[in-house]
Amino acid sequence: MSRRYRRSRRDPGLFEIATTSDWKVSAAMAAVCLVAATVLIPAVLGNNRILGGLVQVFVPLAWLMTVLFGSIALIRFSQQRPQATPTPPRSPASRPTQAAVRATETSLPEADKALPAKSLASTAAAPEPRPTAWSRELIDRIEWKRFEDLCRAFYRVKGIRAETTPLGADGGVDIRLFQDDTAPERCTAVVQCKAWNQAVGVKPVRELRGVMAHERVNKAFFMAPNGFTDEARAFAAENRITLLDGKLFLAMLERLPEPLRQQLLDFATEGDWTTPTCPSCGVKMAARDSKRGRFWGCTHFPRCRATLQMRSATP
Repeated sequence: MSRRYRRSRRDPGLFEIATTSDWKVSAAMAAVCLVAATVLIPAVLGNNRILGGLVQVFVPLAWLMTVLFGSIALIRFSQQRPQATPTPPRSPASRPTQAAVRATETSLPEADKALPAKSLASTAAAPEPRPTAWSRELIDRIEWKRFEDLCRAFYRVKGIRAETTPLGADGGVDIRLFQDDTAPERCTAVVQCKAWNQAVGVKPVRELRGVMAHERVNKAFFMAPNGFTDEARAFAAENRITLLDGKLFLAMLERLPEPLRQQLLDFATEGDWTTPTCPSCGVKMAARDSKRGRFWGCTHFPRCRATLQMRSATP
């Protein structure tokens, strides 16, 4: 609203305020007029020789305003008092929406009335067919958290105890492997997962080598669907780090027995498996727009301000 528009608006008068406000407002106005008629006007003007004659004018006027505002207060009170039924009063603004909801409910089958509105809206679009076989495209489309969980599940079906790290800063490692039967609680290898749409450079691989030294493990695996740079491969070869790109991971999945391969496929593509998970909250993120382009933002914004770059390779 512009300043010019605000200035041109007519200020409401006392009568308009009384008739449109709560009954307590008009009751307070009546009380003020009563005090003015019985105390203020006689006290201020009664002892004044010049203005004393005005008492006969203002006192009846004050009494008239007292009766007027008192009557408005009674009318407003009768209109606003609670109804005898336990149903709470509905505001006029909400009635059109509630009527539309009732009309929609009466047109739906009984079984559909129990569904949330969001679910009813989503039934209009046919769900995407669930993949029936592993492929490089499928692996590339898996969101980062599901890819991490898939890697953990892969090691578990191979008979290796694998545990993922909690959400948040992972310290350069996503999964820890435990293969020492003599010391079951001792970590024997660490795994880092990066579901990026580009090759992983040498910096994350160096960070994984630092984790190896810190946790005193001799083996590490780096799993990234879109591969690694030549510098990263050279550093990994010198530091006992096994690099697994999408092509190699697909071959490892296809070598599994059919029941296990299908089990992992069902796990990887269950529910919403392409929308990224918030790295802080663990909820599914939503697509956002900005001047720099589209990105993924947490649905708990502004409580959570986590964002992720949108993968251009993801349909």
